Amino acid sequence: MKPDFAVRHETARVAAGVFLLVAVMLAVYVLIGRFSLPVLFGGLYTGCLTVLNFFVMGLTVQGVTERAAEKERTEQELADLTIEMKNRMKVSYNLRMIALFALLVLGIAVFKFDPLSTILPIVFPTVVIRVLQIMEARRPSVSEGSEKS
Repeated sequence: MKPDFAVRHETARVAAGVFLLVAVMLAVYVLIGRFSLPVLFGGLYTGCLTVLNFFVMGLTVQGVTERAAEKERTEQELADLTIEMKNRMKVSYNLRMIALFALLVLGIAVFKFDPLSTILPIVFPTVVIRVLQIMEARRPSVSEGSEKS
């Protein structure tokens, strides 16, 4: 499945925010004198994993959306499809979380990345998404801007 514009655009926005936060985290490590290669690699490793996780989630949503819009359905078919798509999203979420956890354990146990710098970036996409939502809510809509002219 080829990612559509929305998936690519939102993934790029989240990636920019995640790596900005990784840079801030690394700067804090430098300031407190705890910076090392395991800290650097742990932050970059999990930053990449979280962006990949977001991208795969976007592809899953795109697939569900495309499937729902592909033809007209009766109310019963629509209800059945809705249940099927919710289940698909749940399975996708669970598999992505299991894979993310396993890869974090791999990074810390096998590659010897710094545990905190490896775990902390897991929350960065959530922070970025919330900030983007706040910024978009404060941005005047197109219709509001044209009314003021």
